[in-house]
Amino acid sequence: FDDARLYDIETGRHTEDIPYWERLIDELRPASVLELGCGTGRLLGPIARRGLAHRAEFRLVGLDLSAPLLEAARERIGADSELRGIVRLVEADMSDFALEDRFDLVIIAFNGLGFVVGPGRQRACLHAVRHHLAPGGRLAIDLIVPRVSYLALSERTSPVRLGEDLHDPAPGVTRLLRYDTERYDPVRQVDDSIYQYELQHADGRVERFSRDLSWQMTFPNELELLMEGAGLRVTDRYGDYERSPFDRRSPLYLWIAAAADDPAS
Repeated sequence: FDDARLYDIETGRHTEDIPYWERLIDELRPASVLELGCGTGRLLGPIARRGLAHRAEFRLVGLDLSAPLLEAARERIGADSELRGIVRLVEADMSDFALEDRFDLVIIAFNGLGFVVGPGRQRACLHAVRHHLAPGGRLAIDLIVPRVSYLALSERTSPVRLGEDLHDPAPGVTRLLRYDTERYDPVRQVDDSIYQYELQHADGRVERFSRDLSWQMTFPNELELLMEGAGLRVTDRYGDYERSPFDRRSPLYLWIAAAADDPAS
């Protein structure tokens, strides 16, 4: 998605993950963090402030493929004097990037790895992460666990459901409706979605448009093998933002990994 306004309307209210990331920063106290798929910078501010609370030399890099989303992030950072000079933004594909720096912590939040479609691209992303880890560094992911019952339904019938109904989500917008149509391809393990939007404006205008989005579905053993194949070793497995142990009921992979061959980890 390259529409920064729509991206912020849909993701700006998502704050339940922020305490999880802040706690992780408190525990690891990294001097350097890389966030892959940073979007418009929803997490950049909370991460940077938490990092600065522990290290005056803290630095943060946000990487995203979308130039419009990065421009919105740049405006957000530029409006905050505390963050200017601390946060650097990079336009790049998270499955194919090369930076000069190495990082104490790499974050892939908000289902970011799920939008890397195809096992080859996912492997490339994790290999790139491994290459950019500093000694003792960690990768932390937040990824949706596939629900087999729903995938079976969307494989057969392409259900339409009301995905969002937001009232007064942004200045000048009185309501956002989003209807989701999904078709699961079990061979590719990809859920191909069509999102149909209706934006109702305060001046009476109504916008209607659609967007396509594909999600890669990754199952637990498969994720473990992808990590191992990239030279990473999973050290912690949580299933929600309260850090409940990962089990068959977990809605999320909140997994943390280190370089498999790193004695510092």
